Amino acid sequence: MISSLPLAWALTALFAATGFYALARWATAVSERRSAAHRTAELAHLLMSAAMIVMTWTWYGSAGLWTQIVLFGVLGMFFLVTASRGIPCGPSGRLAGAAHALMAAAMVWMLAAMPLIMASPAEAAGGGGAHAHHGGGDAMDMSGTAHAAGPAGWAVAVTVALCAVLLAAAGYWGARAVSHDRVAGDPLTPDDARATGDATDPAACGCADPAGGTAAGATRPAPAGAAGTAETTGTAGTTGTTTAVAERVEAPAAPVSRLGARSDAACHAAMSVGMVVMLAAMVAGW
Repeated sequence: MISSLPLAWALTALFAATGFYALARWATAVSERRSAAHRTAELAHLLMSAAMIVMTWTWYGSAGLWTQIVLFGVLGMFFLVTASRGIPCGPSGRLAGAAHALMAAAMVWMLAAMPLIMASPAEAAGGGGAHAHHGGGDAMDMSGTAHAAGPAGWAVAVTVALCAVLLAAAGYWGARAVSHDRVAGDPLTPDDARATGDATDPAACGCADPAGGTAAGATRPAPAGAAGTAETTGTAGTTGTTTAVAERVEAPAAPVSRLGARSDAACHAAMSVGMVVMLAAMVAGW
């Protein structure tokens, strides 16, 4: 469907990357028995990425077209419900549900409005026949006279508005992906703090308390073995406390997932930008 081969390959690489990432996150969500909303969100990312790759290279028949419209329409409604009820779909809470609903709506619009926003076959081919290479003459005929007549003005206006919203979302997710030094519970938290036991909370991770200089659990007595060793050396008071604090500080923290909130935000940003490029290519006939 994209007449420019470099652009088609670039979009393929982009959505292949987001698709593999979504597959990894979905497998992790299933293995860790995350919520149904979380698993559905990761599966939706995977389905959207696969659909965008196919859309880049070929046209859909009527059955495939309407199947995807119904599928992404149902997913969009599901994410709207989760967002309105505050049900978390990932590390971003209800915000993730709204973002998924937006992307599902963009998918439905691309599929349903394709004949209205695509440039004419002659314009898209540009004299080189590249567009025919992707879809073939029979596939182009399915769009009907609306396709041949050129894009409808109102449909282009809706597409431009949708692109503006997607770009705003991409900017937000991009800023979130590069954010640093956030605290657990912040909407822009860089990692899945809740999934890893709120490791940034001193009470949860057993780290030193910046205010008091001791661990959150320092009032608990040191192990018997540590106390005995301290008595032998004659420094029971100081050594026992130091050993207990050192054991808690040096205890292995929960591993930080490579599939945390920051990488998830980068995936959202990449998919949003890719959808904008796809919509622009459809209107411009690239």
